[in-house]
Amino acid sequence: MKVLIVGAGGQGGPCASILSRDDTVEEIRLADLDLSVAQKVADKIGSPKIKIAAVDATKSSEVAKLADGVDVVMDFVMPWMATYVMKGALTAKAHYVNSAFDTPFWEEIAEGKTREELTLCKDFEAAGLTALLGCGMAPGFINVLIREQTDNMDRVDSIKIRLGKAKTGGGEYDDIIVPWNPGWAPIQALKDCADNAICFDQGKYGYVEPYAGIEEWPFEEPVGKKLVSHHSHEEPYSLPLTIGKGLKYCDFKYYVCYHPAALVSLGLASNEEIDVKGTKIKPIDVCAAVLPKAGNAFLTEEPAKFDYTDKHVFMSMQAEVQGEKDGKPVTSLINCPQMTTPCQPIYDLFGTTLVNVALPAVCGAKQIAEGAERGVIFAEQLDPQRYLEILKATGYPYEWQVTLK
Repeated sequence: MKVLIVGAGGQGGPCASILSRDDTVEEIRLADLDLSVAQKVADKIGSPKIKIAAVDATKSSEVAKLADGVDVVMDFVMPWMATYVMKGALTAKAHYVNSAFDTPFWEEIAEGKTREELTLCKDFEAAGLTALLGCGMAPGFINVLIREQTDNMDRVDSIKIRLGKAKTGGGEYDDIIVPWNPGWAPIQALKDCADNAICFDQGKYGYVEPYAGIEEWPFEEPVGKKLVSHHSHEEPYSLPLTIGKGLKYCDFKYYVCYHPAALVSLGLASNEEIDVKGTKIKPIDVCAAVLPKAGNAFLTEEPAKFDYTDKHVFMSMQAEVQGEKDGKPVTSLINCPQMTTPCQPIYDLFGTTLVNVALPAVCGAKQIAEGAERGVIFAEQLDPQRYLEILKATGYPYEWQVTLK
């Protein structure tokens, strides 16, 4: 398999590292707007499979030129750039995968368009190609696990997705006293917190205000009980569109992180200009000036810190699926603990611990290359059994739990 990776940053680097160790992959074209970033990633990986190039992801012709002859284009640039990269893949007659999506798909789905009516769906279908949207961790891996459970139900009533994080061993108060750094582009993360969130309720799409629907959610220990609230995310768009079976409710709630919550509540995430002593400024520009800059965690991984991470940094992602089977109510609770630990075995296997988004995307790329529904599809439309077979075949030492009630 030949692959073009667009974006050599926090997800593109790990993806290249994973693919470089895969015997079924013969060529990896790693492209970024900043050629020096692609070079640093290639140098760290040290694989002859990797060829680097510069690309402007908003120019479909540049993407198409680099994608000539590849089987799959993997997109790890900003979600709003998706259609540009998709058009480049389509021109090159290659399949397409991304780990996150938004415009224009969010608006089209909320307006009631069918999957077949989504931008570029018919074009990919006519070309015999697949554009797989939202195949990272969340959205992505969790969607596949949800589909596995809904396949076993006659009726699906609700899907609730929750994500929580925690630190121990001196890091318990990081959300209060340590400068906020979400681990990727801080301003984009802040905008996500400030945006109205989609919520599918009573069989209809609707928007709720930031931090609406606050509740306490009992995650597995050591994350434990956390306050969560509605958060702008992909799953409540795609799952109601694709799952069917009478689904009436779907949401995504993220743990209430104090830093962005304070910034949003104070109006500091706003793009609306305000007057400060005669000068017009956008509050979010102030945040952009003082928040940590986006970094490339792949290039700065420190094995010396793996033991601390294993013991003190925790994440829990859960999905509660309620429905009916054989006339009886049934609830499936999917629990996914930290996907990047234990660090050392994962690092030894893939050359990186940062696999939680990149590895699910790689599995999706492999699956659509061997055969999947054509057109624009979402992670939950993949055959979940085959997807999990591909994941397990990588040797990834990860276990999740499903509890039936």
